[in-house]
Amino acid sequence: MNHRTLTAKDIKELRYQCRMGYIIPFFILLIGSAIVITLFELHLNQGAGFNYGINTIIVSALALLAVMISYLMNSKYYYDIRNNYKKAQVKVLERKVKKKDFEAGSGNVTTMPHNRTMNEFIRYDFIIDNTIYRVDERLYNACNNGDKVLFYYAPKSKYLLGMAKA
Repeated sequence: MNHRTLTAKDIKELRYQCRMGYIIPFFILLIGSAIVITLFELHLNQGAGFNYGINTIIVSALALLAVMISYLMNSKYYYDIRNNYKKAQVKVLERKVKKKDFEAGSGNVTTMPHNRTMNEFIRYDFIIDNTIYRVDERLYNACNNGDKVLFYYAPKSKYLLGMAKA
């Protein structure tokens, strides 16, 4: 395997993969805090005193849990960005597939006045190690069956950053 430095596009792609590591912990904190506030209101309406210290401890524990989940989900991508390199692995192209496909949700065939056909596009695929990889037209036309293809992976997250002809 060869090592190459990350491009700006690779770094942007790795940062984009971190988005769920921000969204999921945020919703855990939001929903958990809403539950704590609801329980707080229920206790006040019943006339019972409510301990603010417990409320603060629960929300703090939820915030700590959210930070830990975010760290666990995103640490491998941050590691790859910090080390600033990607691994290049050579694989052999088994087969090329070119087929007509349709955009999801582009046509409306349920009502008669708005009867639109689905938008068509040409899909280019490589089959390598019994796995289908979608590629662009330029790479599809540049490669033939049996050619060697370079796969660029982030080393820690094993995220596929791109492909190129070897």
